[in-house]
Amino acid sequence: MKNILLNFLHTGILALLIAFPFSALSQQKMSSTDILSGYFSRESNNGDAAKTTNNNIYIKLYPEQWIAILYVPYPYAASVGSDTLNKVFDKVKRESESGSFSRSKFDLLDEAATVHVEKYEIIEGQVQFQCGSINPCAIRFSDNYLELVKSGIINEHIVKFDHITQ
Repeated sequence: MKNILLNFLHTGILALLIAFPFSALSQQKMSSTDILSGYFSRESNNGDAAKTTNNNIYIKLYPEQWIAILYVPYPYAASVGSDTLNKVFDKVKRESESGSFSRSKFDLLDEAATVHVEKYEIIEGQVQFQCGSINPCAIRFSDNYLELVKSGIINEHIVKFDHITQ
C-alpha cells in the first residue's frame, strides 16, 4: 500500500513538472503587452485608411471578456484626444450590453460615433468574436500592437492596431 501511494505521488509530481513548462510556454505565446490597459488605434488613423473609410477605428478589451470597437467620424476624429477616447470607452462599458451597436456622442464627443460591443473568447491563443459577420474575427497580439484578422472570400484581411496606453 505504501509503495502504491509513493508511486502515485511520484507520478503526480512528474505530471506537474511536465505540465508546468508547457503551460508557461503557451502563456508566453501571448504578447507581453497588457491587452486590458489603454486601447488600440488602427494604424494609419488620420491617414489614407481614415480618409477612405471616413472614420478612425479604436478597439478596447475589457476584463469581463467584452470587446468594444469604436468608429469615430473622420476628419473630426483627428481632433479627439486620448483622454477623451478613454472616457468614451469607460462610458461604453457602463452603458452597453454585449452584442450591441449604438450611435451616440456619449456626452463627450462633438459628433456621433458608432460603437460595437460583444463578448469574445480566447481560442488557441487568440481572441475571437463574431464582428457582425458569418465567420468570426480573430485578434492576434504582438508587442505593442494587435492584428485584427477578418476572413475574406480569397484572403484574410489583416489590420494592424497600435497600443495606446496614455
